[in-house]
Amino acid sequence: MVREYYKFIKDYLTLAELKFRYVLINFISAILYKGLSLLLPFVGSIIIKYLTLNDVRMTYISLGIYLTVYIFYILSLYLNYHIYGFNMNYCYDHMTTKVLKKLVSVDDNFTRIISKGRLMNSINSDIVEIGDMCDQIAEFFVGIIQIIAVFIIIGTINIYLSIIFVIFSFFYLTIRNMADRKVNYFHNKVKIQEDHYTNLLTQMVSGLQEIKTFNMLDKLKSKLFIIQKKFSKFYGIKRKHYAIRDNDVKGITYVFRFVLYLVLIYLVFTEKIDVSVLVLVISYHEYLVTYINWLIESSSAIRETNTAVNRVNDILNYNSEDIIFGEIDTKDIYGVIEFKNVSLTLKNKEVLHNINLKVDHSEVIAIVGETGSGKTMILNLLLRLYEPTKGRIKLDNTDIFEFSKKSYSNLVSVVTQKPFIFNMSIRKNLNFVDKNISNQIEACKKAGIHDFIETLPNGYNTILRENGSNISGGQKQMISIARTILTDAEILLLDDITTSLDPDTAKLVPDLIKKLRQDHTIIMVTKKPDLMSVADRIVVLEKGKINAVGTHKELLKSNQIYQMLQSRKSPSKIGVFDND
Repeated sequence: MVREYYKFIKDYLTLAELKFRYVLINFISAILYKGLSLLLPFVGSIIIKYLTLNDVRMTYISLGIYLTVYIFYILSLYLNYHIYGFNMNYCYDHMTTKVLKKLVSVDDNFTRIISKGRLMNSINSDIVEIGDMCDQIAEFFVGIIQIIAVFIIIGTINIYLSIIFVIFSFFYLTIRNMADRKVNYFHNKVKIQEDHYTNLLTQMVSGLQEIKTFNMLDKLKSKLFIIQKKFSKFYGIKRKHYAIRDNDVKGITYVFRFVLYLVLIYLVFTEKIDVSVLVLVISYHEYLVTYINWLIESSSAIRETNTAVNRVNDILNYNSEDIIFGEIDTKDIYGVIEFKNVSLTLKNKEVLHNINLKVDHSEVIAIVGETGSGKTMILNLLLRLYEPTKGRIKLDNTDIFEFSKKSYSNLVSVVTQKPFIFNMSIRKNLNFVDKNISNQIEACKKAGIHDFIETLPNGYNTILRENGSNISGGQKQMISIARTILTDAEILLLDDITTSLDPDTAKLVPDLIKKLRQDHTIIMVTKKPDLMSVADRIVVLEKGKINAVGTHKELLKSNQIYQMLQSRKSPSKIGVFDND
């Protein structure tokens, strides 16, 4: 048990990185107010002693001592509460910052290992639990000191009473601790089901339109019901062991109290102790029960919080694929991209094979092919989310991994199928990239969204709802494109950007690409025939290999895959949920 709690506390302190002086103050204040609480029944027994002796002077002196001890008890308790709040806030801010820094550095596999539901629960509840652990550790150690102090105090009165107290404490602690371990075990089970529930609900909220369109509600309700059933099962077992821990062990207390009363009555009748000592022993028995309960609650909280520590550590210790970036820092590039014998293997499966392709400055390249042909992986490689298993990718004849992380992100920018818009004004969404208002207006004009923004009641100061839900998907996409234009990136990657656009807005995209090509190199993945025809060259992928490269007219005459893609009027339906 000692080794177990040592590991719990070590893991916590390593993670929380609290300031030593504030941890020390927390412990000292806890020792003070707990220690002073031990003195209160002792001074109370002295008051009773002098009161029974009719010694008025000593009775009032003892009462003054009692008041003094109580005042210092309150002051030390206030200090303990104050420092607890400080440590809690510091830990919460520190943990949140560490988790957010980690999230912006992980690769695409992260959410396959740690679900969004678990991630949200860790941020919302686990970090709060961790913030509380410093105080629980102080309570735990001081609780041990209090119990030992009670044994010593009772031992000075009567050694046999002290032995009875020790025996009682041993049985009480053992049974409660066993029940507490069961509580913690099923607490972990409950947390896992909470993660599954939150994860599925998060996906449902994101896919409400698809749920309605494809009538998925009944199937999703059945999945939620299965999770709820498991949650109820584990929670019920957890509550059963709670009942054992918090209620059934009270029987031990009543048995001990009966034995204690028999012994005390005998000692009073034999005049070995007086009434004041009897009151003192009974008081310390009540205190002992309270201290043991506090100790169990603290140990339980530490054990449960250790679950939260492990869950947050799982996030912070996640190792993205070991990609090393260089130190080249430049803003001046021409914009020529070249793939040289590039292959990519993920999970023992080759997803791209021997890709050779050169994209010239201000050229528009369209990557097309069936679902699963490797189109998006081309963009992922250019974003340096993965490192080629074989071959090299060069930017202006320099390996892309030789550029620094910050420099490269300024040179290459991407617009995704589902861009994220923050719950703030259009202006502030654009401010993340460039705060210059003139530049923002110019970028929005290029994206074809400026006129629409001007029609809004508050123009650029219009507050967008979460993820831009009070504007259309097309308008959100255009704002995202404007934000990308503001980056001054030389290379633009467009990942199926017309997927969420209405037909009228989609018609504007070919003209937009023609404008952007004047000072950008553009590589786009698309399923839309009208966008394919805008490209200077089209790369047809088949099962991770380049099947053909050519112009729209050339491929339309000679390539069967391209002909088939051109004949499709709409893309395949895309699944909404990534869990089974």
